[in-house]
Amino acid sequence: MIKIIAAVVPILNGRDSSGNIIHMGPHMTKIPRYLLVVFLAKSSEMFRLAQGRPIDSSIYFTIYGLGEVAAKFKQFGPYHQAIHYDRTKVAGRVYTMISNKDLVTITKKEGETYVTITEKGEGVSKKLIQEFKEIADLSESDTHESYIAKGVKSRGLDLQGIEKRLTEKIADVNSQFADELKTIEED
Repeated sequence: MIKIIAAVVPILNGRDSSGNIIHMGPHMTKIPRYLLVVFLAKSSEMFRLAQGRPIDSSIYFTIYGLGEVAAKFKQFGPYHQAIHYDRTKVAGRVYTMISNKDLVTITKKEGETYVTITEKGEGVSKKLIQEFKEIADLSESDTHESYIAKGVKSRGLDLQGIEKRLTEKIADVNSQFADELKTIEED
């Protein structure tokens, strides 16, 4: 699963493989990024052991610890890029927003805010990861050296097709947060 996400980190960050901004933009992918970070943290033994804490029969992560999970993607190829993760205040607001839709659960212990993913959030994350797996498989199976999409050289990926598919999937996730996403960066 980490390999799949590592293969699409630029897209999650709203960029193509060369670092150019693509139509979706980083704000369009904010909810899926944050949801996937907590999903990966809980699903991966490496992250559970390093950043997780058992609370109420589940594994929770501090907002800071989830930022460390996002940063760890610098270690994974092919792009060696961190998943974009905002400062703690914004991250807390995003997790609060998605907890209102039962995608994550938030609890406070000893002055720290902890987050874990719910079954509903896991279902959404698994659907996104399946889409990303198809994209990662496309990338590995493409026999062309490079492909020009929108004037940008990519690693064999049809960015227009990927962007359209992901935009539809991400729009489904984001649609329930339209008003909140507009104001999340304002404060």
